Amino acid sequence: MPRDITPELALPRRFAREMALTLLAASTALAPSRPCVARRPVLQHASAALGLLIHPSASSAAEKKPTLKEVVAQLDASIPKEERNAAGDKADHFPKIAFEGGQGQGKKVVFTVPHENLSPPDFSYIEYMWLKDASSGAIITAKKFRGSDPDLTITGFGNSGQKLTAASIDNKFGLWEGTFIVP
Repeated sequence: MPRDITPELALPRRFAREMALTLLAASTALAPSRPCVARRPVLQHASAALGLLIHPSASSAAEKKPTLKEVVAQLDASIPKEERNAAGDKADHFPKIAFEGGQGQGKKVVFTVPHENLSPPDFSYIEYMWLKDASSGAIITAKKFRGSDPDLTITGFGNSGQKLTAASIDNKFGLWEGTFIVP
């Protein structure tokens, strides 16, 4: 199988190739010994049919997996304000923010959560962490964690005076967030 063909496209491409060959064979079999139809239009028709079957349809393009930033934006939008910072221990879940650097790209924002992820299913763990611009709601950076990930840290960049929100979601204690201004 050629490298540029994914396994999902291998079967449709094989089917399309067989269909094009069948169309070509049918056109030559039905034609008299001295063809009154040129082969070029028949081949162009078959290759057009082949092209339609090989290229993914618009519906499969619409079924693309959402990006991590899109996932956390949907989570952020779906959790009401009154359910944020509402469950669990503040000392374990509230965002800790540190700043590094100063010029060029802005200040480096280091966001950590002092929670310890424990992997057995009956313990809580941080699933997602992200930084967003508090004014526009745009996600600056995001990361997904597993229950066994020990280092709950992400970094991003903010400009002096920019208002950012650091947020995380714990599988048992929900969303925890804090808003701050970049110095």
